[in-house]
Amino acid sequence: MKRALAVAAVALMTATGLVATTTTSASAHGTHHSRSHSSDHRSHSGAGYTKVVVAPAVYNLVTSAGITPAPLAGATAAPFKGTLAARFPITAYRLRGLQIRHSGGISLTAGAATISLSNFNIDLGRGRVSGVVAGSPGDVGRVDLFKIRGTDRADLGLVRLTLTSTAAGALNATFGVNAFAENATFGYATPRPFARR
Repeated sequence: MKRALAVAAVALMTATGLVATTTTSASAHGTHHSRSHSSDHRSHSGAGYTKVVVAPAVYNLVTSAGITPAPLAGATAAPFKGTLAARFPITAYRLRGLQIRHSGGISLTAGAATISLSNFNIDLGRGRVSGVVAGSPGDVGRVDLFKIRGTDRADLGLVRLTLTSTAAGALNATFGVNAFAENATFGYATPRPFARR
């Protein structure tokens, strides 16, 4: 797991290097940036995306229960190796705490029941992924959704995402099931700072 997190941190630093190149160019046009602010969140465009692959067992569970996933607000999704892969645009980074922020999200809907998970924040310092939860039975706000673990499927992602108790509880409450449990694998994530969306 430590190695996987280190690789993810390198991906973050790579994204930072890309932004540094952009700000250096801006400095040539009279805009100056101090290194002392490098720990702040920086917004930027064209910084790639994070790919999240739903664990095949979870995808089978979701589809067999009649739950339909759909991308939100700039995210994209497509079939991938018998499951679903989504891409969430990277919008900002922070060196302090090793954080990567994203736009977009995903919704899960079954009949009148729906829940959306959006604006993900990968926090490598805490080993957590937070997001904004909204939908029925009610809006939750920003909470920790996943714990970051070492991958057991390198073909699906750099790190494994397991459910927090909050995320499992929200999913179970929304769809009236008890199929989701804390620490169960939900999917796999790979930051791709240089890739085109």
